[in-house]
Amino acid sequence: MPDSGVLTAELTAWIALLMVIVARLSFVVFLMPGIGEQTVPVRVRGAVLLAVAFAFATAGVIGQPDTASLTTFFSLMISEAVIGLFLGILLRLSIWMLSIAGTLIAQVIGLAQMLGIALETEAQTLTANMLSMAGTALLLSMDYHISVVARLAQLYGEIPAGALSEIDVTFLINSSFDAFTFAVLLAWPFVAINLLYNICLGFINKALPSLMVAFVGAPFMIGAGLILLTASITTMLMVWLDRVPSLVGWL
Repeated sequence: MPDSGVLTAELTAWIALLMVIVARLSFVVFLMPGIGEQTVPVRVRGAVLLAVAFAFATAGVIGQPDTASLTTFFSLMISEAVIGLFLGILLRLSIWMLSIAGTLIAQVIGLAQMLGIALETEAQTLTANMLSMAGTALLLSMDYHISVVARLAQLYGEIPAGALSEIDVTFLINSSFDAFTFAVLLAWPFVAINLLYNICLGFINKALPSLMVAFVGAPFMIGAGLILLTASITTMLMVWLDRVPSLVGWL
């Protein structure tokens, strides 16, 4: 009969390896555009996480972790979780960028009070929800999630398990600022039209004080904004898609 002690030691080592992999992948999977959305059931996201972790564990992407000391092992787990959070936030910046741009557009064209079902934790404006869903669908149609999983397996060679010194926090900060700046640039044509609209509204109100220009101008602004959004959304998404790799950095 096989030695039960040997089997127990092998099982313990394999479970420890799986836990270390899950520690890194959990934030990445739960923040990944498309798979990590709040509208996707937690069970589905958990199943994807475990499937990818099992695949990595059986493929031997990393060596067996040291389980002799619980302190060392839990320190490794925390380090891997921090690395996963770093990688996951960089992934999520692409969708946050569209959400910010959509919120700004909704503010300037007068649709900020109309909320829709959000991909995030709280309700978004209609334009933010539309841009986020369109960007997510575009990424998934290009097998973005498969590229992320393949790149995660390669990253274990560049960022070994527990190597916190290999992550660049400065890059994350710069990418966050770049994402916000780019979101504002995407919404800038709508801001310019809103500025022109308010200037014209001021002149009309000065010339005709008795005319309720807001009742005429507000529907015009919403209609013009929707027409501009319809005409420019394809170009916006193409420009955004070209910017995503430089913001994420590790794809």
